[in-house]
Amino acid sequence: MRIKVIVPVSTHVWNEKIKKAYEEIKDSDTEITVVNLKRGPESIEQYYDIAWAELETLKEAEKAEKEGYDAVIIYCFSDPGLFAIKEKLKIPVVGIREASLHVASMLARKFSIVGVGDENSKGKTYDAIKIYGLESKLASIRITKFLVLDIVKDMEKIKKQLLEESEKAIEEDGAELIILSCGSLIGIGKELQQRLGIPVIEPGLVALKIAEDLVRLGLPHSKLSFREPHSKKRI
Repeated sequence: MRIKVIVPVSTHVWNEKIKKAYEEIKDSDTEITVVNLKRGPESIEQYYDIAWAELETLKEAEKAEKEGYDAVIIYCFSDPGLFAIKEKLKIPVVGIREASLHVASMLARKFSIVGVGDENSKGKTYDAIKIYGLESKLASIRITKFLVLDIVKDMEKIKKQLLEESEKAIEEDGAELIILSCGSLIGIGKELQQRLGIPVIEPGLVALKIAEDLVRLGLPHSKLSFREPHSKKRI
């Protein structure tokens, strides 16, 4: 099985870390390729960043299908271009936000999303919750004072704040599960889970196992839901 992981930003700083994390949990016969964009934003926090990332992500996904990959993972919690890519591709396409939200809804009655960004980044997450019909499952969205690019500078400070906000989500908001709201928050889920005593989802890891299972089960997305784009000139 071959899976292409598209990190939809123009920096490669997370590629090796993602590859390492995936190599540790992937099935033995799964081959992972991690790529980032040649053009696009260096991080994604708002819809403006998503717009910059979507077309290049779509092109990279189309290329993956032509190259013979069995599945594509869009490795960003904003899932840029996800629905458009599902329309174009026939192989399974998994967004890390989409996968983590649905798995969280199976594991707990109420979950909170805790991560990096700013207040402006909350809106797109609320919108996704509504699209998937999971409003009744959401306890809260809590954001630390750090932005995405701060993750490469001081993970320990960020981890401390994530723990504090997660504790507040449990005690004040009624959360029974935590979703980390950025694919770049890699390798800290288990530690936070042990300290909090409730499940903590790392979206990227969940997305990989969902992608592998869809391929093994022969279950692509429905082409009645995500219909093939009309043929036309696109410049």
